[in-house]
Amino acid sequence: MKNSFYMQSGLFFFSLMSSIIICLSSNSFLSMWMSMEINLFSMIPLISINQKIFSEKSTMMYFLIQGISSSIIIITIISNIKLTKSIMLIFIFMAIFMKLGLSPFHFWMISMIEGIKWNLAFIIMTVQKIIPICILMFFIHQKMIIFMCLMNSMIVALSGVTMYSMRKLMGFSSINHLSLMLISMILSKKIFKMYFLIYSLMTLSATKSMQLMNMNFLSQTMTIFKMSKINNLNNLIIFLSMAGIPPFLGFMPKMITIMLMMKSNMIFSVLVILLLNTITTFLYLRISLNNILMNLNFKKTFKVKKKTKLPLYLLFSPLYLLMS
Repeated sequence: MKNSFYMQSGLFFFSLMSSIIICLSSNSFLSMWMSMEINLFSMIPLISINQKIFSEKSTMMYFLIQGISSSIIIITIISNIKLTKSIMLIFIFMAIFMKLGLSPFHFWMISMIEGIKWNLAFIIMTVQKIIPICILMFFIHQKMIIFMCLMNSMIVALSGVTMYSMRKLMGFSSINHLSLMLISMILSKKIFKMYFLIYSLMTLSATKSMQLMNMNFLSQTMTIFKMSKINNLNNLIIFLSMAGIPPFLGFMPKMITIMLMMKSNMIFSVLVILLLNTITTFLYLRISLNNILMNLNFKKTFKVKKKTKLPLYLLFSPLYLLMS
């Protein structure tokens, strides 16, 4: 039974990755749309065999949102002759932002992540963003993307600080990072690829760590971090890196994106992003401060069965690359 479960998961995951490769190698919009549908029908079984209480709700929610957004995209492209360019862009951006889980269509992603396992949450927050972003590259509209990204950062800053579920915190973190990634995509495709890779590494480290420690709520950090100083230091590195605090790895893509925005004379956008990201940093500092307090107040540590390895690749940013 267990072997059958892993075979099914492996088969659907292979189909999922194949759809992404098809999208990246395609040169027509129709083949990209077909790869998006293959991706959808590969992801649904992975969620449905999740064996969690809310997996059925998450499966239906994912299917409806992705199905509606795919329909909007294909109908808009077919009706291209009858629609003006501005109306067409509005519909396409609405559908893609719905697929990405960005505001004002972010509620489904936050709710869905709450009902699935950490490994599937990682796929939703990283791998499933690739195909919609590839389609978005065909319809780049600088002013619209920047406006939507600023709105996303504002919603994360206002909503994220009131959350106590670790899954919801990671969901809002994904929205915040994706906003900066889309701005970097406008300015430089190379920087966007680097940012996406670093973000995926940070998210993988965070989700794997929380899965091993079975950490689902912020209140659990006060007891879990007493168990092992290694796990304590591990989480401290991960969340400070995700906050973009120097000299950790997450600081580098944020700094480069802001430098590119300054070169493009986006002064107002830079000021807004810096202000909102300062508020968003509180999301990660709440967890990191618990780590620091545990180190100060608890000298005795307890043995735990599962110890995570330190993510040393997140420890320092390769600042020498910026000097070259």
